[in-house]
This record gives sequence, C-alpha cells and structure tokens, in this order.
Amino acid sequence: MALHLSWEQLRATWDELGAKDPLWAVVTWDDKRRGKWEPQDFFQTGERDVERYHDLLRRFAGCPAEFDDILDFGCGVGRLAMAWSRRARQVTGVDLSPGMIAKGLEFAKNTPNVQLRLNEARDLRCFEDGRFDLVFSHICMQHIPWGLTVGYLREFARICRSGGWVVFQLPSRPLRKLTWLAPIRKKIVDRLPFGLDRVYRNWKYGCPVLFEMYFVPSKAVIESAMQAGLTELHREPDRSAGESVESFIYIFRKP
Repeated sequence: MALHLSWEQLRATWDELGAKDPLWAVVTWDDKRRGKWEPQDFFQTGERDVERYHDLLRRFAGCPAEFDDILDFGCGVGRLAMAWSRRARQVTGVDLSPGMIAKGLEFAKNTPNVQLRLNEARDLRCFEDGRFDLVFSHICMQHIPWGLTVGYLREFARICRSGGWVVFQLPSRPLRKLTWLAPIRKKIVDRLPFGLDRVYRNWKYGCPVLFEMYFVPSKAVIESAMQAGLTELHREPDRSAGESVESFIYIFRKP
C-alpha cells in the first residue's frame, strides 16, 4: 500500500513535475520522458480518452451530444479540457500545479471556450453550487490520498447541477501482490542525506520526485458518492492506471 503524502508534499511534488516535464507527468509513457512528447501526439491521446468517456455517457447515462459547462478536475496542461471543448459550450480546468496551468494556458490561448485555473485549495469553494452539468476527472484522483479525494467528491456533488453527471476514474487494487519491502525501501530512500534521495529516484525512475498511486475499493467509492447525494449509473473496468492495476470508471448522476 502506498504511503500517504501530506498535502504540502502533494503540492510540492506536482509543482516540480509541472515545472520540469509537464506533458510526461500527465501521460507517463517511458519513451516520452524529458520533454519527448510532441504536442500533437499528446493531445491526440486526450481526444481518444474523451471520445471513450462521451460514448459511455451517451450509452449508459443519457447525456447530450453537447454539454453546457464542464469541469475538468486535475486538468494538467489541458489535454482533456481541449478535447471536451469540442463537445461543450464552456470547459473549465483546475489544477494545483502552477507549471501545469502556465503551460496549459499556452496551449489553450486560441480556444476561447477553455478556461484553466490554478486551485491550490483542498476544496472547490472557488465555484458556486450547481454550476456544472458535467464534473469530470481522469488519471488524477489516483494520485491523491483518499482522505482528500472523498472531500473533493463531496465538492463534485455540490458544484454539479441537478440532473448533471459526475464521472471519474479510480484504481481499486493492484493485481500483483505488493512486497513488504517496498515501504521499507521508500523510508530508507526518503532519509538519504544531501539530496541523494532525488539522485536515486532520478536514476531508478527517471524522475527525482515520486507520485504515489492510491487504491480505493469500489464499495467505498460508491458509498461515499451516495452519501454526497449522487446516484450510480454505471461502472466500467479501465486500464488507464496500468495493466497491473484494477481500476474503474464511475458514472454518477445528481438527482
């Protein structure tokens, strides 16, 4: 099981990732490290992901061909917000990384119906109740400890308008047995002096900081969504978190 990052560590990690290699930090393909993503190819992955989500929403949730106002939570550089912009009147993306937002604003400068905003708070109080008809997140919440994520889930329900949809992906469990050595190794590396922890991680993983993955059983996700006032419409297996991870796409509706 992943060790839990504090809120401050979470912010610091994504600050650094957003500043040093923002595209790879969003879609972590091994051959795209160190700035090797071509923007056109990168954004095409977002189009494929959004096309899949829109198809699921139409088939299982009765959603329209075009939305009114979408929130993309954990938008990064706008990979998915840009794809949603062709299916909505307005798309708003939020992220806690200044570097991600800065890069995303460059990409979205000629897309007037996309707005990207920095939000470093543990909630979404920057948005009024019932603003969005679709609240969406993909391969973002898996890197946030569940104690924080469940708070965001309540916020999703609050800012979703009546009759709107809340849709996201979360891993439920690893499919490979985790070794007991992993947390011990992490503790040892974290305590290395003189910045050697960063040197080690850069050598081992090609990145000096580590972003954790958190697993939440489906039962806990559904119960928390129901407590927030949402109704489950559909749940579908997903492999976006990796082939060795059991993960699901969840579709909820706000009555």
